[in-house]
Amino acid sequence: MSNPILMFMDFIEQIIEGKEKRAANLTVVLSYIVFAACTCVVAKEFSDRDFSAVMTLGSGVQTFGFYLLLHKVKVQNSVAGISSKTLEMYTLVLMFRLSATLFKNGYLPVDKSGDFVYQSADVASLLILLQLLYCVHKRNRSTYQAELDDLPIWRAIPGCMALGVVLRGSLNHSLYYDTVWCTSLNIDTVAMLPQLYMLVKKGGEVEALTSNYIAAIFVSRMCVGSFWFHGYGEINSKPDVPSQFSGYWVVTAYALQLLLSADFMYHYCDAKSGGKGCNGKGLCSGSSKPMVLPAAVNQEV
Repeated sequence: MSNPILMFMDFIEQIIEGKEKRAANLTVVLSYIVFAACTCVVAKEFSDRDFSAVMTLGSGVQTFGFYLLLHKVKVQNSVAGISSKTLEMYTLVLMFRLSATLFKNGYLPVDKSGDFVYQSADVASLLILLQLLYCVHKRNRSTYQAELDDLPIWRAIPGCMALGVVLRGSLNHSLYYDTVWCTSLNIDTVAMLPQLYMLVKKGGEVEALTSNYIAAIFVSRMCVGSFWFHGYGEINSKPDVPSQFSGYWVVTAYALQLLLSADFMYHYCDAKSGGKGCNGKGLCSGSSKPMVLPAAVNQEV
């Protein structure tokens, strides 16, 4: 079932399978419709439709992904399969980034959507992440799989901050504001690692609603990365840029983020379509052991 149309039909079929699944999936469908409507309103009323608006779109898609993850937690009353460390990393990303974008405009879209819509989406993402962390550590703590979420990602934070100083750009013309923005970029690059590590330790199982969240992160990185692929030269062209590699690092960081999420999506789609040489349950022909894939599909919704 590699054809996108057939995959969509399969999704619709899941909606009518049962009452519980129907309610959950209909809410997801409605969420997509509302998000599409909001995107149209922003494009018409709060944007000049400049190319830089893809940054705002990327931020909005990321917010939508976090909302879908929160929806999954509330529907299933469980945080199983969700990495708290990834959520914590993204919380740090947004706190560092907002520390720059709320006060300086050097890394904002030049489109009108960069006046407040871009920052509003990041603030909304931060609020949703705080709710998710509350669910993980308080409300649904009994379902949190801490034994699988043990990647020591916090050790990377000092390195991210050090690189933030060394590889910072100069679009804000400020040591502090340029450093915190670059630090947020660096943490963003490693933020998904605990989630992928956790999925591998689980044997590659991932629920459909969780995959929607990962897919949203993937699309978000495509949007923002496409902007910086065309705009990195502006960073390197500044006379006060501390490193000639600053612009190249921004592109490299987003490429790494895209590769991490793309790896997940590739194996998810491969397993969803039956897989090459696999039977859909992670078992490959000629092998009696499960193939450890970062995103083999758990067929339950």
